[in-house]
Amino acid sequence: MEFLKRHYEKIILCLVLLGLAGAAMWMKAQMTPVPEAAAPVLSRSKSAPLVPINQVTDQLALAQITNPPPIILSGEQNLFNPVTWKRKPNGELIKIFKSGPEALTVVDITTNYTIVSYDRSGGSNIYVMTFQQHADPAHPGRKRTELAKKDEKTKSGLYIIRGIKGAPEDPTDLDLEIPETGETVSVSKDKPYMHADSYIADLKYDPELRTLPKTHVNDTMTLDGEVYKVVEITGNSVRVQSSKTTKVSEIKWKQGP
Repeated sequence: MEFLKRHYEKIILCLVLLGLAGAAMWMKAQMTPVPEAAAPVLSRSKSAPLVPINQVTDQLALAQITNPPPIILSGEQNLFNPVTWKRKPNGELIKIFKSGPEALTVVDITTNYTIVSYDRSGGSNIYVMTFQQHADPAHPGRKRTELAKKDEKTKSGLYIIRGIKGAPEDPTDLDLEIPETGETVSVSKDKPYMHADSYIADLKYDPELRTLPKTHVNDTMTLDGEVYKVVEITGNSVRVQSSKTTKVSEIKWKQGP
């Protein structure tokens, strides 16, 4: 008993070490069959191909996040763009999305021409000429006749005869100089000279359900209580100017010319 009292700590330590050694040997014995049991599973997993993961939904979601749709604050949505309702003569209500020049529509544009033609010989190197000028404020569009001589300024001032082809008493063609454009053209009895000098526009204004036919340059119109002036008409557009802000708006003719 005296020996146990002096050395009991050493005896306990030895017993613990023997237990640890036994546990280590037991664990080694238990781990030996594990690779042999896992071998068939590993061989099967290597031979079988992996099934690809379907990532279409994830890719679509990622594309929407990286490329968000633009925010549109204009157009026909009414969150930031309240619309006006108007009543037709028959009582039906309609939405008015645009007003002023933006709501104007060009229905048609008619071209007016300055026309000069050779009519006949007047004798003694005098030639009877016919002309028509829509831009003439005194006689707009009126067909008139005058006498002309070579190299002499005519009363109308539209042309000067510079050359005569054929017999002077009955020429086949006359070469005309056009002072306004500086060009030289040839005219005959069946081939007149034509030059666009003005335009007439037929317009439509949907917010007030009315038409504006035969509109000329310098004409005025009232759109939703504001006065506008037509400042220019070309072969494919109409330009109007606000009398309040002097802003000029251009309305394109979508169907022409």
